[in-house]
Amino acid sequence: MPQRTAIQRLLSLILPALLVLTLNTPVSAHEFWLEPLRYRIDVNKTVQADIKVGQNFKGNTYAYFPNRFIRFELHHNGRERPISSRLGARPAASQAVDSDGLTTLTYESTYTELTYDDPAVFDNFLTLDGLDWVRQAHQNRGLPPSGFTEVFRRFAKSYVGTGNAEGQDRLIGYPLEWRLEDNPYTMDGQTPLTATLFLNETPSPGVLARVFMKTGSNDAEELRLITDENGQISVPHRANTAYLVSSVHMKEPPVDVAEQTGAVWESLWASAVFFRD
Repeated sequence: MPQRTAIQRLLSLILPALLVLTLNTPVSAHEFWLEPLRYRIDVNKTVQADIKVGQNFKGNTYAYFPNRFIRFELHHNGRERPISSRLGARPAASQAVDSDGLTTLTYESTYTELTYDDPAVFDNFLTLDGLDWVRQAHQNRGLPPSGFTEVFRRFAKSYVGTGNAEGQDRLIGYPLEWRLEDNPYTMDGQTPLTATLFLNETPSPGVLARVFMKTGSNDAEELRLITDENGQISVPHRANTAYLVSSVHMKEPPVDVAEQTGAVWESLWASAVFFRD
């Protein structure tokens, strides 16, 4: 009996790790986000959130593995603290909050490599995420249509209203990052929410924002918006709806990363998740 228990414990660690390895498959070229189990909590209760990867605001749930992230934090009332959890835990984030305010969960991933053996996979990715300019740039650089490697990093933010939920979003300092200009938990009813996309802490205009809106158990509806000259989008209000906002920036990788991985492209992914009553 003790031997069986040991095996079960080993499997409980190995199986989540195997799931994490699927991040190296083409599904990785889709959204990554932090999804709270509850978008509003009382003071002295626990914020819980899953790490999710998928499409159309539906996806697989991933466990807590510190080797997959650079930063995984909870921000509240000007304070920040690392998310500390058990290896392989789900939900990945589970942290108590002891005062009123807007609570923000943030996640910065490590690099992941992805090799494109099928040109259609890369082409579909560029179409889906508004990166059509990359096709010509790829050809201009004399890169092959297949067999090349991309590296990518994820920068996710998710918002929970604790108690009175008052407060404002702020920049964490990620290379690509959304900042909500309005607090979704305290703003007036039908008012659209403004969000700004920052590239290296500078507003980024002309970028596709994929906005997924999910009400209850219904399938998510997608709205495709382009950031204006101030790097902003206006997200319409829909009652009792969860929102996922996602954008991608493509660039040549840093020299050291290219040398270590052989990658010819680097993509940065930014997401923001919140709820409107």
